Parts: sequence; C-alpha cells; structure tokens
Amino acid sequence: MFNLYDVAQECKDYMLANITKRINKVRRGNLVFTDYDILGDLKKWEELLLNLQSASRRKYPSIASQLKEYIYKFDEEPIVYFSSIGAILDCLLALEENKCFGKRIFISHSSKDEACVTDFVNHILCLGIGVNREDIFCTSIEDLSIRNGEDIRSHIQENIRSAEYSFLLLSDNYKSSEICVNEMGAVWAYDANVKLFLLPNTSFSSIGWICDTRKADKLADSVALDRLYKEMIGYFSLKENLIHWSQQRETFVGRVTV
Repeated sequence: MFNLYDVAQECKDYMLANITKRINKVRRGNLVFTDYDILGDLKKWEELLLNLQSASRRKYPSIASQLKEYIYKFDEEPIVYFSSIGAILDCLLALEENKCFGKRIFISHSSKDEACVTDFVNHILCLGIGVNREDIFCTSIEDLSIRNGEDIRSHIQENIRSAEYSFLLLSDNYKSSEICVNEMGAVWAYDANVKLFLLPNTSFSSIGWICDTRKADKLADSVALDRLYKEMIGYFSLKENLIHWSQQRETFVGRVTV
C-alpha cells in the first residue's frame, strides 16, 4: 500500500537534487533581459510526477488534474510550470504530513469484543484486503496499540485525526462504555471515511440511540464486506484477488457466527 507523502517527497527530493535552473542574461542595447533554462533528467522527473498524479487522483482529484496539466504543458513555459509543480508538491506534502505520524486506519471498539475484532483485523483487513498491519491502530491488539510510556489520550486523539478510515465496531459492550462513546464522538468530529458495523448478537434496536443505524452494516454480512473490499482496494490502490478475498471473508464469517 503506497504512502502518498513518500511518493510526493520522492518527487520533491529528485527535483532538488537533479533539476536546476540556469539564468541567462541577454543584453539588447541598454536593456538586459533574463531568461531561464530548466536542466536535468526531466524525463525521469516526469515519470515520478506521473506516478504521483496517478496515486493522488482518488484522494485529491482537483490537485491531480492540475498536476497532469502542468506536466503536459511543461515544454511550453518550463520556468512557469517548474515553479507551479513545485508548489503542488509542497501542497501535497503539507496535506499529508500529519498523517505520517499516526495510523491510516483507526478501529474503535470495546476491549470485551477483542476476539471478534482480532479476527476482523486479521482475516478482513490484513489477509483479505491487504492492509499493512503497521497502518492500523487498534487498542486491543498488542502490536497495534499504544507502546509503553506513551500518553494514552493524546495517542488515541492523534490516530483518530490522522486516520483515512475509521471503523466503529458497535456492540452492547461498546454502548455501555463511556470511553467508546467518547471515541465515537471524536471520530465523527474529524469526519474521515467512517464505517459502522454491528458485531454479531447485536441488534439495531439495542444500539440505535448512539448512532444512525441506517448507516450501519452487520459485521458478518458478506455483501457488506464485499462492498468494503472493493472500496478499500480502490482507495489504497491495492491488488485485487477475489479468490483469496472470498476465502478470508468466509473464514471470518464462519469464526464470528459460531
């Protein structure tokens, strides 16, 4: 799974290290005119920029469209579009900078539902969809949670803020936890891609007061999981493998509905 910040930083680093501006001064009578040449391996830089354009078009479609235009018009006014592309790189780096210090996926859940949540992370997110474990923040799974010595509240807040996807895994245990309900409020405040799922043995009527249940799916619903798969595969530009996905989905559904 690509990291958009790293892709943009690669373009910026290559630009600074390998692309230079040469100032040309031309004297005409008593007047001196200034012109510029852009020198370096522009073909390689173009390849890197096109890769960035492709990687950013789903998340930042208007920026990606502008970048594509500047790339293809570069030869018309090199100095103008050189500066414009540099500004776009700085913009993308600023937008993505905060996300590098937190996780890309935040899972809000009750610790009492650890077994089901662990199966969801393992079989659906990691093995099924192909998400890197390092991109997930989940407090009930030891290697995905808070390290010893870190401030719990600030760390959770940081990961909610940086998340590109937030999962609210709702249950009767979740409803009765003040911490979980507070997390839910924080997640909605940052308005990332919020996904609501009801855990097995949880009814819409019992959980309804804490959220709009019309936006929630049942976690063991294969159709809902298939929608999630297609959406996240597209968003994170992951390789599709429907046979493998189906196997992991059925394994998960079988484990949580026993």
